[in-house]
Amino acid sequence: MDTLYSGGGLQIPRPVVKFFVKAFLLFVVWKALYIFLLLPGRVLDRPLTRFVGNATVGVMNVVEGHAAYSALEARESLDIRRDGEQTLRVADACNALELMVLYIGFILCFPAPGRRKVIFILAGCVLITLFNVLRCMALVWIFVHYRAYLDFSHHFLFTFLIYAFIFLLWYIFTKKLTFHGRTA
Repeated sequence: MDTLYSGGGLQIPRPVVKFFVKAFLLFVVWKALYIFLLLPGRVLDRPLTRFVGNATVGVMNVVEGHAAYSALEARESLDIRRDGEQTLRVADACNALELMVLYIGFILCFPAPGRRKVIFILAGCVLITLFNVLRCMALVWIFVHYRAYLDFSHHFLFTFLIYAFIFLLWYIFTKKLTFHGRTA
């Protein structure tokens, strides 16, 4: 086995070290790019927050069969209202951008054919966005029908579910890859 570090019984395979070095460098580059260039003008956040909020409103109106829901854009968020009452605020921090970057980072750092990476990045970002819209719809529904469970659902239940979903996407991505003659 090709190891980079082998001391005290610990052996770290070179591909694992390469993965973590790539991930660290990608993280630093992303954070610098985001903080200094993208965040001040909300270049990615504004359209993504609008999309998630407006999609949530649109689907909720279709599901309920009438136009009770509306969206009101606020600074760095989009408020979802039901018959004029605020039900949910989709803030930039809740638009799933960071989750997509985390997902994409893993895909880029993992050794795999380029075509597979592109397919999984595109499909994964679409699925994460759709999952986030469903999450927002569920939070609106919980707000309207079971308001006492909103905080738990937002901070724990749906956080767990969305990370589990991303882990599932990663698992599917790695499932048929081969490494040194072995299938992952």
